Amino acid sequence: MDTNTPIKEQKKVISLEELVARVNELRERIEILDSTLNTYLSHYKELQLAVETIKNLSNKSIEGYVVLDRLSSLMIPASISENWYNNILVNLGLGYYVKLNKDKAIEILTKRIQELEKTINSVQAQRRTLAEEYVGLQRILSQAIESQQTRQQS
Repeated sequence: MDTNTPIKEQKKVISLEELVARVNELRERIEILDSTLNTYLSHYKELQLAVETIKNLSNKSIEGYVVLDRLSSLMIPASISENWYNNILVNLGLGYYVKLNKDKAIEILTKRIQELEKTINSVQAQRRTLAEEYVGLQRILSQAIESQQTRQQS
């Protein structure tokens, strides 16, 4: 077999209804990926904030206030003990925590950030692929509708 021989493209004929159904399916899948991506990005930002906060805290005891909600609606007085950097609890998931020192906690959170980056990149790539198909099919759909309207007017 000659490897320079072009492969014949097979044309597939689909109905307008099938095209509309595929466009709608793609739109729904893109919306799901957008929602998923927003969740991952939120987790990513929270982990980055945790790492930056712990890196910038003084190793000395601290007196201050702790915010109890994300909107900073309520703060309560808090004291951070002298040896806090050796007593950090890191959430392992499913209600399990491990007590670590500051450096190990940062290491674990940094690995989570790296894994999230990979996941986010993967979801973004999937979304781009679906969006490209969606835009292409939208263009074909618009052309088909215009063509149909032109035939009906003639």
